Amino acid sequence: MDRFELALLAAFAAVSVWVLALDLWQVIAHGRIWTGTDGFFLVDQMQYVAWIREASQHLLASNLFVLRSTPADYFQPAVAVSGAFVALGVAPWLALLLWKPVAVVGMFLAARAYVHRTVAPRGHRRAALTLALFFGSFSVVYGTFSVVGDLFPGFLSWGYPFGLLAVAAMIAALVSYDTTRRSGRWRWAAPALGALASSLHPWQGELLVLIVVGAEAVRWRSLPRSWARLKLPIATIIATSIPLFYYLLLGRMDTSWGLAREASKHSFSFWSIALALAPLAVPAVFGYRGRPRSFLAAATHVWPLAALVIYGLSATELSATPLHAFDGITLPLAVLAVAGVQRAPLRRIPAARLVGWTAVAAATIPATFYELRIANQFMAPTPGNANFITAGERSALHYLNRDRTAGGVLTRFYLGAIVPAQTGRRTFVGNCLWSQPLCSPRAQTAQKLFDGSLSTRDARTFVRQSGARFVLADCSTTTDLTRTLSPLLISIRRFGCATVYELDAPGPPTGLLARGASRRL
Repeated sequence: MDRFELALLAAFAAVSVWVLALDLWQVIAHGRIWTGTDGFFLVDQMQYVAWIREASQHLLASNLFVLRSTPADYFQPAVAVSGAFVALGVAPWLALLLWKPVAVVGMFLAARAYVHRTVAPRGHRRAALTLALFFGSFSVVYGTFSVVGDLFPGFLSWGYPFGLLAVAAMIAALVSYDTTRRSGRWRWAAPALGALASSLHPWQGELLVLIVVGAEAVRWRSLPRSWARLKLPIATIIATSIPLFYYLLLGRMDTSWGLAREASKHSFSFWSIALALAPLAVPAVFGYRGRPRSFLAAATHVWPLAALVIYGLSATELSATPLHAFDGITLPLAVLAVAGVQRAPLRRIPAARLVGWTAVAAATIPATFYELRIANQFMAPTPGNANFITAGERSALHYLNRDRTAGGVLTRFYLGAIVPAQTGRRTFVGNCLWSQPLCSPRAQTAQKLFDGSLSTRDARTFVRQSGARFVLADCSTTTDLTRTLSPLLISIRRFGCATVYELDAPGPPTGLLARGASRRL
């Protein structure tokens, strides 16, 4: 790597640790108690940490965000490796955080290899790599002027190392596939990397399958036809599809996964994405001129179209979270945009190089600084956000972690989001992808319990039906539950402003709570 690329890697790494630095600043400067999160959305990181904690005990993970019994049937290789570290004594949140440098360096190296293989002049390579890693543009997101996080690779480094690593694996698979095609010698790298991408983040596996099929179709007429040419695409497609089939089975056979898939079908406007990508997509259109002369060039042409297909597929019952289809999309668009600009008669423009790099700066720097500023606002300690908790809440969670009595925890959504990660116990509510069905009624009923809005009779019925062994009152609880729950209690332990109530031999969730929250309450 030359100095420019090293500087680009340093800048990408600096952006990736921005949120972590903000969290550590709160700890060092203000003495706050940090729960180990590293991203905008705490529930996602705590879901990963809960899986890691489960994997440290028996390799496969179950859904701990409900109190009913759920099968331990989820295997993910990075989670399994992190679980092994936890079994050796590493804190679960740190075991997740250790993937950040792997994902960041992997993404940079994969994108660099892709750009070097598809763009010839050095200056154009630098521009394409800069745009691939830092391009950002403003859009209208849910009616508000903002940016679309998934379109910015740095955003994925903020708490989503598995997603970023999957994008890197998919890109590396395409480069390895192209290398195998060029050399004519069989290698297993592309199929193995495809399987890794699928298992980490299935959207990238789906995308890889479509890219391979589309690129081979584009190249099929221009190359000698033989069955031997099908060996590599067939092996890559099969290896990439095996984890996808596994995820499909999870959605069909595990109720929690099926409900989570339905809950994650949130709509995200295609026009918000299109508006955000327009400054890069418009010049990229001119990069489509001419016939691709290599597999990777054909893959670059196919990738944006394949992302549109996956976006549409993810809105059906077969998948979910459509926005993930565009993770990594800035790479092919950057390559195509640079190619499109190359073909334009820009040499006649005075100071064409200066104009070009000014355009690159305008397409990267403002949105990057906006993302950093928004992160600063998101990471600031706020009520109801368990990025930072009180000393009493930490002590209560430590107690639940050490206590040998089996049983789940009923608490507000605020602490419910971190109970599985911090204690290894099930929680009544804490993540609206996994606390299903009826996550919102669950959260609302729990809130009513802790703010004293339920009658004594309804509160006791609710707690008994929940199947919880422990009731955890956080430091925002406005009522003392001692009298309300007295007939059900074995013990009360207070930790400053937080309280843990242990209940007398609860059974499993009953009635509607065996599936969801009580409709009556």
